[in-house]
Amino acid sequence: MSSFKIVFIHGYTASSKADWYPSLIPELKKLGIDYSIPDLPGGEHPKASEWLDTLHRVISKTDKPLVLVGHSLGSRTALLYLEKYRPRVKIVILIAAFANRVENANRNDGKAYSDFFTHKINLETVKPLVDKFIVMHSKDDDSIPYTQGVEIAKDLNAELITYEDRNHFSDPQNALSVLEVLRKNLKF
Repeated sequence: MSSFKIVFIHGYTASSKADWYPSLIPELKKLGIDYSIPDLPGGEHPKASEWLDTLHRVISKTDKPLVLVGHSLGSRTALLYLEKYRPRVKIVILIAAFANRVENANRNDGKAYSDFFTHKINLETVKPLVDKFIVMHSKDDDSIPYTQGVEIAKDLNAELITYEDRNHFSDPQNALSVLEVLRKNLKF
């Protein structure tokens, strides 16, 4: 069993059974990695407070060094979690990440997840909690523009890993890219 716990935070309307998670799970099990992919509530109308509460129930059960991997809306959720609960975290990986912009609340006509963007997070209070930030973003992302990934990477002093053809990182084959970044940075 690994000496760290990876908590994956899925995106809007996703789950542990969507995107690249089903392809990643067998690999993590084979490697003996301690991980969790909580299914966050709310469907098409998620509430930030419910996502944070659900995550906290999972995260508070471990005393291992923590790794957070947020995809899409999960990237914003990871930062909100850091802001609210202030845990020490080994690595935070943000995939297809939102910039720290309040106007992101207006996406989908403001009807989908506006309460995730009620304020600009003070990233200067979040950065010291994390040993390393990594942002993975594709230039052809048709959901969250690449410029938002570049912006949040700069704001967090994160390592930016740029892809040309991964779109929004929803396809199952992206599990290998995520696993590669985890392996490289966690040395497993």
